[in-house]
Amino acid sequence: MNKPDSTKVQREFIKRLRDLTPSNHSLADELAEILQISNDSAYRRIRGDTALTLDEVAVLCTHYRISLDTFNPGSTGTVTFSYRPLSNSEDAFDAYFQSILTDLRKIKAFPKKEIIYAAEDIPIFHYYQFPELTAFKIFYWTKSVLNVPSFEGKKFRPEMIDKRFIGYAREIFDHYVAIPSTEIWNEETMSGMLKSIEFYWESGLFADKQTALQVIDQLSQMLTYLQKQAEHSSKFIPGEGKMNAEFENNFNLYNSEVMIGNNCILVLAENYKAGYLSYHTFNSMVTSNAEYCEETEQWLKNLIRKSVLMSGVAEKQRYRFFKEAQESIDKVRAKII
Repeated sequence: MNKPDSTKVQREFIKRLRDLTPSNHSLADELAEILQISNDSAYRRIRGDTALTLDEVAVLCTHYRISLDTFNPGSTGTVTFSYRPLSNSEDAFDAYFQSILTDLRKIKAFPKKEIIYAAEDIPIFHYYQFPELTAFKIFYWTKSVLNVPSFEGKKFRPEMIDKRFIGYAREIFDHYVAIPSTEIWNEETMSGMLKSIEFYWESGLFADKQTALQVIDQLSQMLTYLQKQAEHSSKFIPGEGKMNAEFENNFNLYNSEVMIGNNCILVLAENYKAGYLSYHTFNSMVTSNAEYCEETEQWLKNLIRKSVLMSGVAEKQRYRFFKEAQESIDKVRAKII
C-alpha cells in the first residue's frame, strides 16, 4: 500500500495562495506579514519543508477568503462562501466599506484584471461619485433594510450620514474606475432605485422637496455620465477636464433582454477568480471556488452573447436605452414637483 503524500494538500494550498497573489507581489513577503513570521520561515512553508499549523491555515483562509473544501476531491457541488456580517448599527457600515476597499485594492494590484457585473440593480460604484445620492443609499439601507433604531422616525437629510462613509464611498468609486469592467444591464436595472425614491417621497420620508429633487437630479447626472462612458468605452472621473489615458478602453456596457435574476459579479485576475452574489438587498457573499467561478464565467459569457452592446460604436442602441431610462427618471421627478 502506497504511503500517502502528507505534503500534497499543503502544496495545493500554497499553489492556491500563489494564484491569489499578484505576479508583481512576493508570496513570501505576504505570508511573513500575515503570519507574523520571518521571510525565511515563510519560504520553508512555501517549499513544504515546514508544515503549516492548523492555526496558520485558519488565518490564511480567513485572509484570502478561501475554504479547505476547495482541496477536497469529494466536495464537488459544495461551495463555501464568506460574507460581511452586518448588524442594526451604523458602525456596521465602517467594516462594510473597508471590506469593499480591501477587495478592490487587491484586484487593482493585479497587472491583468477584469470585473464582469450582471446588474439586476444599478452597481453601487456608480452612486458613489455623488455625495447626496450616496447618502440617500446609505440612509435607505440603514433605515429600511437594517432597521437601525437611531433612524426610527427620521426623515432623510444628507447631513445625517457620517462624512467618513461618504469618503469611503468616493474612494471605492476611484478604485472601480481604474479596473477594466464589463457591465450587463437590462430595462429593470433602474427600477429598484426609482421605486426607493418614489416610496420615500410618497411616504414623507424626505426632509423636504428640495432634498428629494437633489437625489433624483443626481441619479439623472449619474446616468448621463454613464452614457458618456459607454460612448467612449472608457471610465472617467466626473469633473476632470479630459479622459485619463490609464482608463482608456476599460469599459463595456451591454443591454440584456434576458432576466438577470440577481446581482452577480465575477472577478478575473491572472490565475485568480472570485464570484460575488448579492443578498439582503445590498450585501454580498464571495467565493473563489474554481468550479463555481468557471460555471459563473460561462453563464456570464452566454448572457453577453444574448445581449446588445451599447458601448463604443453602438450609438442607436445606446441612445434608445438611456433615453428610456431618463424618461423613467422624469416620471418620478414629475411626481415630486
